[in-house]
Amino acid sequence: MATTHIKRSTSASRLVNYAEKRAVKKDGLNLDIQYAKSEFKQVRDVYGNPGKTQAYASRIAFSPLEFNPQDFHDQATVLAVAKEVYAKAYPNQQVALYEHADTDSLHVHAVIGAINLATGQKMHGNWHQYRDHLVQVTDQVCQEQGLMVTQPDPNRHEKRSMAEIKLRAKQQPTWKDQIRQAVDHTMQNPLIRDFQAFQADLKQQAVKAWERGKNLTYQLLGTNYKSRGTKLGIDYEKETIFNELASRQTQSRTNQQPERAIKATVDSSRTNFNRTTELSRHPNSVSGNSQNVSRSTTATNRTNRSTGQSTISDNLKQLRQQQRQLTGPIKTDLAGFLRRFSKADQPDQPRKSNRAQTNSSRARPKQPTPQPTQQPSEPDHSRDNGPNR
Repeated sequence: MATTHIKRSTSASRLVNYAEKRAVKKDGLNLDIQYAKSEFKQVRDVYGNPGKTQAYASRIAFSPLEFNPQDFHDQATVLAVAKEVYAKAYPNQQVALYEHADTDSLHVHAVIGAINLATGQKMHGNWHQYRDHLVQVTDQVCQEQGLMVTQPDPNRHEKRSMAEIKLRAKQQPTWKDQIRQAVDHTMQNPLIRDFQAFQADLKQQAVKAWERGKNLTYQLLGTNYKSRGTKLGIDYEKETIFNELASRQTQSRTNQQPERAIKATVDSSRTNFNRTTELSRHPNSVSGNSQNVSRSTTATNRTNRSTGQSTISDNLKQLRQQQRQLTGPIKTDLAGFLRRFSKADQPDQPRKSNRAQTNSSRARPKQPTPQPTQQPSEPDHSRDNGPNR
């Protein structure tokens, strides 16, 4: 089982100096391993492509369950397997291989030249692509050689270097552990729902966090210790943090909608109650009218209850009408006779009084004749009392 790693470097010579000191075995691909630094420089000068990136530092580590670091046969086997891996992964690159046996597992450091010998162009892409490509080739070669293929742990959320693993074995915390603990403590707070609140809470724990491209970078305040989230683990990467914060915001909006609806219902009911109370005090209010309507409804019900007596009232009305028809001509003749009789009995008055009365009648303003009010259809008893004057 082999694990791989790769990252870019601005100095190929520095990588060679570090790897060459501890090497128990070394080999090269497309270069002479004894003159690795000079040949790297010669290729850069020939192709005229200096730039900042000169090489890529890579490493392949093998499990101690398969190879013994102190066994010379295992050392040779591991170096041969590593050379085959890099020959398939980067056939047109300069690669210097240095095998180390100073840890519990045999591992090989590789210095990969950035310039492609076939095209003269530098390697283009990012280290994620390079690492995925190197992992695929390594698994293929290990399977062909009968070695165990590395199975990624889906539950592994933290990435630790060998130095961190050793410190953890000694139960000594590292500065990366301090950052992890601070982030864990912040994300346990359900009120942290945006990145600004996330930054503010971390700052109270002496950790600074900011966006850097597609990643998050964390730094212990007052120190130069800083690390990207991709090196701390999956739980500390930008995508994981931002997805969790967005999920909390969505859940918060969903929870607030029923509360707002209940509050609006309560407020509207209170408003309607207050309006009803105020309107009921007004004489022209709907409530007063509703009382009138209820009274009229009650009267109508009473009328409906008395429908059984309608037949008797109709008969009485017909009888009274017949009486008026019979007594009408008699009353008319009697009234005319009485008028003529009263005129004959009245004495003559002098003309002056008649003129005065005439003038006074002219002087008086004309008063509007009162309109007779409609009375219910009851029998007219006034005609029975005598003539009208």
